[in-house]
Amino acid sequence: AIASAALRVMHPEQYFAGLQAFSKLGHKAVSKELPQMPETLEFWASVFNTLSIISNRETPNHRDHLSVAECFDVLTTVGNYSNGWMTMSSLQLEFKYNSGCMIAFSRRIVRHAVNDVEGDQIAWAWYMRDSVHIYAGVPSCGWASVHSPYSV
Repeated sequence: AIASAALRVMHPEQYFAGLQAFSKLGHKAVSKELPQMPETLEFWASVFNTLSIISNRETPNHRDHLSVAECFDVLTTVGNYSNGWMTMSSLQLEFKYNSGCMIAFSRRIVRHAVNDVEGDQIAWAWYMRDSVHIYAGVPSCGWASVHSPYSV
């Protein structure tokens, strides 16, 4: 829920595209007589349609090709560990990545890595898959903009 709330501020179009996709998936499930789908959707507490959970793992420098380029992916981390760092080599940036941290960026565009940590770490990577939005009939949300119709 926190990652969704952060997305509502960072990229409102992506946030509302996520809500619309879940609404349309619910309608499709009813029309195709998939009784478990609407119930399952009720328990999914995020506008993101995909979640990867990574535990105690160093990740080498990479990009994630299943993410949508113009969308923000939100990574959060918790655990009892120290010396967590995320590097974004394509941007020449390095961030302290300790428990409670949340970082949002396009994992499809930006090369990134997370170092091995001392202790126990769990990271959640919330993101959107194009295939879900295409199936639901929801158009691409486009790039984030300060000129969004939703901006204050």
